[in-house]
Amino acid sequence: MHERKISKRIKDGLFNVKYPELKYSGNNSQKVCDSINSNIKSFVNSLMKEMDFNENCEFKLERKSCGRELKIDYNLDVFDKDYISARFTIYSYQGGAHGLTYYKCFNFSVQRAEQLKLSDLLYLKQKKELQVLNKLLVKYFENPDQCFSEMPSITPDFEFFSYQNDSFIFSFSDNSLGDYVCGTAEIKIPLWELKQNGLLRL
Repeated sequence: MHERKISKRIKDGLFNVKYPELKYSGNNSQKVCDSINSNIKSFVNSLMKEMDFNENCEFKLERKSCGRELKIDYNLDVFDKDYISARFTIYSYQGGAHGLTYYKCFNFSVQRAEQLKLSDLLYLKQKKELQVLNKLLVKYFENPDQCFSEMPSITPDFEFFSYQNDSFIFSFSDNSLGDYVCGTAEIKIPLWELKQNGLLRL
């Protein structure tokens, strides 16, 4: 895995972007690496285009402040022969009172070289299974000082998830569970808990 970094100041803006580029060691891994790299690069380019940024922008180091800002960072939660799970944290500011922090997740099957939905990894076809998962989200939800006003709840098409070797991570952006001042929320549910409740398909 090679990490790409782009950090530049332009006109009235600043962007700081990091994302992984996967390298393949043989023909068997070329297809999946090309597919993942294409999806991630398309996602990064769309964000930069949205804010009129591009990799060939001119440095403006003399500017001490910027009116727009884009920061992209990531965690490569799983990177093995079966699955790849990458979680991106995006901070975007385009004017106004404050910026917005949100998430984008890529979960891939290495063998099929395609993105996976939550229902590909967890049993969620029945209403009862989704209810069990939502109860687990509440169980592992940390709400210091009771800042968040809403309890977490998702639908089967929820996209902001990633998985590690020992847990699933469900990410909630600014304003999704309460006031902006509460920030984002990440909920980790251990794999053993999901397995014990008959939800784990891995």
